Amino acid sequence: MFKQICQLTRLGMYSLFHINELRHTKDLKKKRRFILLGIVWLILALMILFYMALLSFSYIKIGLADVLPMYFYTVASMIILFFSLFKAGDMMFSMKSYEIQASWPVSVSAIVAGRFALMYTTNLLFSLFVMLPGMGIYGWVMRPAVSFYIYGVFGLLFLPVLPLCIALIAGAVIRAIGSRMKHKGVGIALLTLIFALIPVAASMLLSRNTESMDMAELENMAFFVTETLKKIYPPAWIYGNGVVKGEFAGILGLCAGSTVLFIGFVFILRKYFMDICSLLNSASAKNNYKLENQRQNPVLKALWQRELRRYFASSTYISNTMIGYIFMVLVSAALLFYAPERLEAMLGIPGLVKRVWPLALGFMPAMMPTTSSSISMEGKNLWRLQSLPLSDKKIYDAKILLNLSLAAPFYILAVILSMIALRPGLINGLFIICVPAVYILFSAVAGLSINMAMPLLQWESEVQVVKQSGAAFISMLTAFIVGIVPIGILLAFQKLSAGIVFLAVLIVLSGLTFILYIKNQRKALADYS
Repeated sequence: MFKQICQLTRLGMYSLFHINELRHTKDLKKKRRFILLGIVWLILALMILFYMALLSFSYIKIGLADVLPMYFYTVASMIILFFSLFKAGDMMFSMKSYEIQASWPVSVSAIVAGRFALMYTTNLLFSLFVMLPGMGIYGWVMRPAVSFYIYGVFGLLFLPVLPLCIALIAGAVIRAIGSRMKHKGVGIALLTLIFALIPVAASMLLSRNTESMDMAELENMAFFVTETLKKIYPPAWIYGNGVVKGEFAGILGLCAGSTVLFIGFVFILRKYFMDICSLLNSASAKNNYKLENQRQNPVLKALWQRELRRYFASSTYISNTMIGYIFMVLVSAALLFYAPERLEAMLGIPGLVKRVWPLALGFMPAMMPTTSSSISMEGKNLWRLQSLPLSDKKIYDAKILLNLSLAAPFYILAVILSMIALRPGLINGLFIICVPAVYILFSAVAGLSINMAMPLLQWESEVQVVKQSGAAFISMLTAFIVGIVPIGILLAFQKLSAGIVFLAVLIVLSGLTFILYIKNQRKALADYS
């Protein structure tokens, strides 16, 4: 069975990274896109390595060196849990892919273990990028014993197991509950978002403890951080003590527990896999449909309503694109409870929040626009749009309008909360209103442009489109660039007026939005196949 698991994992990796398509395609444009995407992935990996290294040096400098292993372990685990939750159900319990694999000469146990191994492998790669820079710098500066490296690598191999199991169990429960709801896609998406925000809310509540700390406690920050991490994620505390203090029993127990959890998880799933898949992918329908009066709407409104129905029918689409809007509101609401002045005092940068807030507020909803997946989500049904006697401009506008209409209520609420919390003057208030609006509009148009350049129409799971496609990744990277660069400029040049940067952002993004919008209209929908 081990050979079958390896083969299934290898095939999954080939499909995930489009390796066979890259090797065998004769389309030079497609090859160039793959190469460009590979370069972008490499740049992003280097950026993560650089950031984690910089963070490691900062922690060591303030006397938190021994906290590094458990801190990065917690960060990697929470990110794996957070993002795996959005794709766990579709990847592990996809009935469509199981129907294909069931015809192969492989066992159900191998299919279950293979799917878990695929998710484990991708998350392990991410864990390496998070953990290795900190571990390497800790070893270089602190000169620990050889056991630090042995235990560290050994424990790292088992890091993704626990958060993956939690995400898969939670995903199965959420899909089981949501599948019985009238509006299945919306129900599953809401439950997923609520569960995903629990770790965020918990960390925010725990962070409030720092507000009541006196100077003596602040000086003993290492103890406070250790105790906090112990409460948030005990396995990280076990790992940190094991590698720093050389406690072999702790590392052995952590690895043994992860192994037992994996074996038990696969054993239970193997026994009930078909029943679980059938239950989670079932759909109920009522037979009391009645034909009522039909209504005629303008073309754009009808297309927009079509986009809305398609959007709310997909829990994966909702949960992955709605998270940025929700964070925008949550962070704005947090300003009402957490004094910005305290954060500015800790960082030693007076006026920081008001100085970067319009940019931060615009960055969050721009990370994952619906348009970055809107063409690809049509999949094999794209021919229906292509066959309609409509202008391509109307179809593109409907997809942009979907993004804007979804963002609008969150944007309005976030702006109102920001105004109440910060009480800005007239000019800064206008920037809080205008800058996020331009970011949202730019991300909607740019996302559509990127998806047009990198469409993914042949897919088995919506996760491949929304989370794993090149278009979704490039859209997120674009948001990081247009968001982080101006914030970095404001932080680097303290004497530079924030108003000048805000005005420059408004002009540049407005210009880019106009150019991309005009360029999009020149592309024919019939060219995609």
